[in-house]
Amino acid sequence: MERDYFKIRVSRSVRVALPLSYIDAALQIDRQLVCPIPGVPPGLLGVINRRGTLTWLLDLSHFLELGSVNTLPGQDLKAISIARTPLGGDGAKVDRTDRRHTVACVVSDLEGVFSPRRGTAISQKLKPRLQPLLTQIVYDGNTGIAVLDPEALLRALQDETRPVVST
Repeated sequence: MERDYFKIRVSRSVRVALPLSYIDAALQIDRQLVCPIPGVPPGLLGVINRRGTLTWLLDLSHFLELGSVNTLPGQDLKAISIARTPLGGDGAKVDRTDRRHTVACVVSDLEGVFSPRRGTAISQKLKPRLQPLLTQIVYDGNTGIAVLDPEALLRALQDETRPVVST
């Protein structure tokens, strides 16, 4: 395998991997800087200001139906900012300062980059809502880690936050 991944701990016992090319930044966020937005799904914690650009903050554990991320009061939030499209790596020029299409996912821990030697499709049945998000397992040594598809995550998030129009 040629692709690098960033490993994150979503909850106490669950880790997922994200393709490194979709990672905009690893963040440590002071809770007081999170601006809650009323009327959004409970997994969306609000927005933060990143150098003049508002970025949505998503509780990834809640979004993946694992319960809310557990942090101590007063403790900074750990998050990984995910871009809608890969940030270079394939020779394409990409402006990393364009953060209009990113979301910052709050996680339990940021574990770092790894290069898997192999990957395989997920054969277990997942909840229908999670199937497009988790389609592959990559191996860090002998440990299998589900790959979270960033584009599918952002599509699902967009679908969930789209207003319902009644006719």
